[in-house]
Amino acid sequence: MTETWLIDLGSSRVKWQVRARSGAVLEHGQSEGSVAVLDQALPKTPPSAVWFARVGADGREQGLRTAIRARHGDVATHSVRPEPEGPVGLRLDYDCSQFGADRYCALLGVLGRTREPAVVIDAGTAVTIDLLGADGRHLGGYILPGFRRGLSAVSELLSAELQARVGGTLGRLPSPREPRHPGHDTAEALMRGWMHGLAGAVERLGSEQAGDGAGAGEWWLTGGDGPWLAEVLEHPVRVEPDLVFDGLWLCAQHVGRTPEGRG
Repeated sequence: MTETWLIDLGSSRVKWQVRARSGAVLEHGQSEGSVAVLDQALPKTPPSAVWFARVGADGREQGLRTAIRARHGDVATHSVRPEPEGPVGLRLDYDCSQFGADRYCALLGVLGRTREPAVVIDAGTAVTIDLLGADGRHLGGYILPGFRRGLSAVSELLSAELQARVGGTLGRLPSPREPRHPGHDTAEALMRGWMHGLAGAVERLGSEQAGDGAGAGEWWLTGGDGPWLAEVLEHPVRVEPDLVFDGLWLCAQHVGRTPEGRG
């Protein structure tokens, strides 16, 4: 039994991979819903270990730990906790108690590939922008509401009647090829304004630290909305959907030298 489960517990959905001892991805999937729903959706092959990268409260993680052990016995489970000195040379100058495990793993996923300065963008429920300097030094980051979350907050300012009229339109990601000219109704104005405003903010913030090297390096983009955002941005980006999983895998390889332990 040599298969390792990697579970990315995000704010709105859960994604997972099953990896062989070599690191090859054997299975993957995603789901939403209660712990019972997630447990039924997870792979049936017993794991040798389970690694979690969790965002938010720990209720779902604890529930999944319990469900996994009920199904597969006393499986070793680990929860990634950001540390100032991480695997593969990551140096985190940030309050580790406030740094998301997904951001941490995404940085590790980049460092597993390159030592060059980088901008690491994770586009999901929130959009995070983290700046990596040379030799793995984290230069800080920015957090923005994701497209749907930001648009939802703005639309709540509309009257109930107008919300009812535009609500169906606002529930989708707009095409990146939609015109840049102003909208001629409220739905168009909101969609185009938030889409191009979000892209402009990401490009401005990603370039902010060019003097320190990060903004001048390669831009890496991950997260559920990553492919969409890549088409909206004018700056060239490298889309890598598995950065968080790659970082989780690196943590699993360093289990003997990191403080994450059996939960």
